[in-house]
Formats: sequence, C-alpha cells, structure tokens
Amino acid sequence: MGHIFFITPSSPGSLDKMSQWTLRWLLQNDMADDATMYTCNSIEDAQNILETALIEGESPALIVFDHADRAKDVNLKFSKKLHEAIPESWIVEIVPEEMPVEKSDGSLYWIRRPVDEEEWTETLEQVLLRTPTPQWAET
Repeated sequence: MGHIFFITPSSPGSLDKMSQWTLRWLLQNDMADDATMYTCNSIEDAQNILETALIEGESPALIVFDHADRAKDVNLKFSKKLHEAIPESWIVEIVPEEMPVEKSDGSLYWIRRPVDEEEWTETLEQVLLRTPTPQWAET
C-alpha cells in the first residue's frame, strides 16, 4: 500500500479527524498492515520525510495537503512542487470555499472544506482502490 502523508502547514492538527477516518477505513479494508501514516505540521517536515521516502524508492500512496482557511502563496508553491516531483502519487488538496479551483486534468483532486467522513471515505475508495495512480484517473 505505501506511505500516507497528512500535511497541515497552516493549521496543525486540522487533519486529525481525517487521519482517524483513514485508519478506520484502512482497517476495514485490510490495508492497514501495509500502510505507514505521517503527519507533517510544516512544509520543512514534509520535505524531509518525503525526501527520505523517495530516496528509499517508496513513492507515497497518498498525500493529503490542507490549505486551511485560505491558500497561502508558500503552500501553493509547495503544492505545485509536489505535483511536479511525484506525479505517480495521489495528492488530495483540502481547499477553502473561496479558493478558485481549476481542474486541468484528472490527476488533480481537490476537496472543499468542510470534509465529512462519507466524502472522505469515497475519496479513499477512489484513490486507493479504483485508481491507485493519478495517471490512470478518468475524472
């Protein structure tokens, strides 16, 4: 299954509930044994841990990036860098309601705040079961 990263540079702890939902979903789908989950509260932490995983040849299965209540320029730059550096990994971005979202292709996955458990479960089924890499996405 691989690594799952929760990156919350603008609001540490904002993805705690989603990480709990993710663990529950992994356990229900017998995928927890193969998964390692990380929580990064800064871009620097995320870069260091992601770099280590990539050096070891392990691309993340999923990266969840929270833009919090507003998209900061540093976060947008890091998000772009993630998409360019790891095209084989799903990157799900949690965005504020007022953030303009452009879907240029099926590999971009945005979810508006607030996220509920049912919506998150559907997202996990899409990115971890039906379409394990963004290159194979149809929507």
